[in-house]
Amino acid sequence: MGGVAIALAVTVPRLLNSTANATLPAPIRVVLSGQPTWLPKDERAAIERGIIKSLASSPFDRDGLIAAQDVATRCGWYSDVQQVHRANVDEVIVEGSWAIPCALVCDADGEHLVDTRGRLLPRTYPTGRGPKLLRINGVTMPRPTTIGAQWTGDEIATALTMATLFSERKWRSQIAAVDVSSWTTDGTVTVLSNKNCKIIWGRAPGKETASEVPATQKLAVLELAFAKSGRVDTGAAELDLRGDLTCAR
Repeated sequence: MGGVAIALAVTVPRLLNSTANATLPAPIRVVLSGQPTWLPKDERAAIERGIIKSLASSPFDRDGLIAAQDVATRCGWYSDVQQVHRANVDEVIVEGSWAIPCALVCDADGEHLVDTRGRLLPRTYPTGRGPKLLRINGVTMPRPTTIGAQWTGDEIATALTMATLFSERKWRSQIAAVDVSSWTTDGTVTVLSNKNCKIIWGRAPGKETASEVPATQKLAVLELAFAKSGRVDTGAAELDLRGDLTCAR
């Protein structure tokens, strides 16, 4: 019995050490749990490469998993990374909540993709070349310097609230942009249709003055216009939704 105990005491640590330093039998496969279909292939590949580069060959490498989680967090496409863990010696799973692309913030440098929380995502497009998402024009607050950082300022939050209002409407594709140029001066926003109609919206939903109709009534006007003409802008050059009577020009 004593000999067996001594043998185990010597061989087991050697076995663990050998296992820890052994080369994996196959390349590591990275699984991005819940990966959305819209994730660009090059971004997915970059995340996978970064995670693999962070990992050592040992399946017991905890520091590597911590570094891999940091890589996933900093890539910008996740709103939150819960954990990175090994499902097997040659498979690593990343679990987290993916960002939801929502709009494009436009400035002199192009169109910058943001998610529903106003976080800057790792995609910028030349002006007019971005995907078919709502544009946000006239932003005065500077663009974040770090991918994944939230764009500061109430103007962005208001524009994203507007995007949420329109997102499930049948006529969503007819809304091209929300312009917040006047936000810093009088707290109002303007909506632009894809036919260049200027729709004067007014103050943010829930922030209306006593003389201004609520957002629900403004939406009802647009719904009625769409039902009657097939266009939310009725083909006009300008609509003013702020009062009880909608003014068209």
